[in-house]
Amino acid sequence: MNQETFITEVSKSVRCGTCKSLCPTYAESRNESMGARGRVAMLGALCSEDLSPSKALAERIFNCLLCGACKGLCPLGIDIPEAIYHGRKLLQRSHKKGRLIKTALRYSITKMDTAFSILRVLQNFFYKPLYNSGKLRYTPPITSHPFKNGMQVHKTTNKVGRVAIFTGCSINYLYPNMGESLIRVLNSKGFEVVVFKREVCCGAPIRDAGLEDDAEQMAARNLDIFKKVRADAVISMCPTCTLVIQEQYPKLYGDTIPNMMDVNEFFIKNGITEGLEITPRVVTYHDPCHTRYGTGLTKEPRAILRGIEGLQFQEMKNADECCGFGGFFSLNYKDMSRSIGSKKFESINNTLASTVVTSCPGCVMQLEDIGKAERNNIKIRHIVEIVDEAMHG
Repeated sequence: MNQETFITEVSKSVRCGTCKSLCPTYAESRNESMGARGRVAMLGALCSEDLSPSKALAERIFNCLLCGACKGLCPLGIDIPEAIYHGRKLLQRSHKKGRLIKTALRYSITKMDTAFSILRVLQNFFYKPLYNSGKLRYTPPITSHPFKNGMQVHKTTNKVGRVAIFTGCSINYLYPNMGESLIRVLNSKGFEVVVFKREVCCGAPIRDAGLEDDAEQMAARNLDIFKKVRADAVISMCPTCTLVIQEQYPKLYGDTIPNMMDVNEFFIKNGITEGLEITPRVVTYHDPCHTRYGTGLTKEPRAILRGIEGLQFQEMKNADECCGFGGFFSLNYKDMSRSIGSKKFESINNTLASTVVTSCPGCVMQLEDIGKAERNNIKIRHIVEIVDEAMHG
């Protein structure tokens, strides 16, 4: 979003308040400046120079979860998340919280293997005492063997098609087992699978931090790689990656990756999960925000779960409410993130399900953190792991 469009968008607001009705930070704080309407008003005042860039203003713009719930509510069609992104670009020098993370991110984004290797060493030595003291959130062990450790073509017999995986950082460094599950599922159904080592971060955390120019560079690199691939689809297990590539790349770079789709959509379109059976259990489903409010895929994961024999699906109350992760939000605003997550966990517990399923590795991480904090033994699974278990035990 350029400055002219930004000014036009924020000036449209008539302060009706519709946008804040689903805003998780407003629901948690009941503070107008921490809701969608308040943020749009403050950005308008920034444009008119009634407000100057400041630490306090930056705090309010950066403590948005960017869940996207407000976007579809605005009767005037204001693209509020895009306005927030542009506001962060303007205010990133004023945002003091998380400055160390932002600086490290900026200088490591093109050297992620090295950065995560260093983080793994630090995690091994310092993480446990800091976590036990409450100074750090739960983080899964950083793998010593990233999922995309080289250009890989996973061949299969009776080939019916070819797909590429957009891995994403969480799968690559924290949950490579999820990526391995996806390859097993696809190979079992006759799909040859391609994984690219040269893939870089989708750019979401960079753009969240207000580093728009760096995010554009990430987009350019990924487009250069994936637009050359001959595949029936490029699929992702992370709805944030999918949303960024489908919706934000055209705005950032004027182009997108052809045939990019969420894993749930691909499974349904290709009948991947038909005729599956699993050990009986009660499950519920948590909608990731970027699936619910971004890609709009809410029926597909439920159809997958309901179609697997042995699963008793129990819908939770407020399944579409945010879990409180929001990427770096969960680090920079730890207490609010935990509070939002605890309310989500209460809804999960009320279903009496033994397993909560979701389609986002970030949501898995958040729910694991809340579960450990509350000493809750409910299992948390990505939907691909459930499908893999139903296929292969």
